[in-house]
Amino acid sequence: ARTLGLGMLAAFCTSLVMASHTWFVRWTALSMETSAAVLAIIAVGIVSVRAFESRRHSLLLGFFMALAALVRPEAYLLFPVYIAVVVLRGRRIDAGCLVRTITMYALLLGPWLAFAKYHIGSFLPNTAGAKSGGLILDPVTFIKKFQPIVKIVGSAEGILAVIVLVTLILYAKRTRILSGTHRFLLLWVIALPIAYVVFDIQVLSRYMLLTSPFIIVLGFSALEEWIERYRIEWTRRTVPIAVTAVVLVVNIVFYFAVVVPPSRAFSEDLTHNMKELGLYLNANSGEDAVVAAADIGYLAFYSKRWVLDLGGLVDNETLALRGTHTYEEIVDRGLYLTLAKYPRVDFFIDRELSANRFDDKVLEGYRFESIRLTEVRNLGIRKPGPFYYTLYRLTPVEND
Repeated sequence: ARTLGLGMLAAFCTSLVMASHTWFVRWTALSMETSAAVLAIIAVGIVSVRAFESRRHSLLLGFFMALAALVRPEAYLLFPVYIAVVVLRGRRIDAGCLVRTITMYALLLGPWLAFAKYHIGSFLPNTAGAKSGGLILDPVTFIKKFQPIVKIVGSAEGILAVIVLVTLILYAKRTRILSGTHRFLLLWVIALPIAYVVFDIQVLSRYMLLTSPFIIVLGFSALEEWIERYRIEWTRRTVPIAVTAVVLVVNIVFYFAVVVPPSRAFSEDLTHNMKELGLYLNANSGEDAVVAAADIGYLAFYSKRWVLDLGGLVDNETLALRGTHTYEEIVDRGLYLTLAKYPRVDFFIDRELSANRFDDKVLEGYRFESIRLTEVRNLGIRKPGPFYYTLYRLTPVEND
């Protein structure tokens, strides 16, 4: 905020809002890569302000864009956004800065991309493909897919997003938000959600945290612009403080009313019900047993058994299957039982809203026998439960 020229009060308010951000608090607590990704994005925003005139900042921009991409794969999109900004600036850019940014970016990211292509067969991790439903070209579907994104952004920084939108509508090209210093931030805020929708990514709240710092800073920048335009002295402190107070209250209420209950319920079910499934398999199966399941982390950790990854997150063969069939088709038709890589499957864990739905059924030469059932109250805010985890023993029919 200070780099963009905002006052000390506005800068303090942006930091306070980010620190109390519902989804930032929610995901930071899990020790995932979220905090590192947000920090890298903030660094990208800071150095982007001077990266087109300062050769030092141009090197830093290449560095932080590469770092962000290594932490979160959707941050690869930062480079096309950078190129778009370069095009919009036209001749108002130092060619040396352009060369430095691209060279630094390529030197850091190139070796990783080469290794990724060699090791896993693609430039993007399997998780990206598994969470994508393919290209969205239908306009109606395209608009509908924005609904979860709007809800996520609206629940935490919706007020500031509306301020940015209203400013763009009212002042058009005259607003500072469209100026050269702000342009990179604004294009990133627009480009990322569009990319999520176009590639039909199942958007989680932590994915949108990559735009949150910029939305917050742009919102307070727009507020300062309003204050300067209307020159009402008493609003200089009152308006930023009032907006911050409202945003804080909204985040606090939403966090304790909506975020905490399902998060706590899932945490308890993971450390008890789901964990017990893994421990049961560890105690009641051979060391070479193969278990087919969608949730593989807890299962592999506690069962210490071979896991057939139905989500295609770490297995290229099941990922290829996911490329031609939905998860539901793979499970309902037993397509995972025909993979050459897994000549036999001993157990299957079904995750569904109904229990024991495969009990005594025969699929692809295996009879399903329900041997254990547990319940998970919520798989997240977007997947309210209860979900039933049914453990089946699979027996070849010819051995009956």
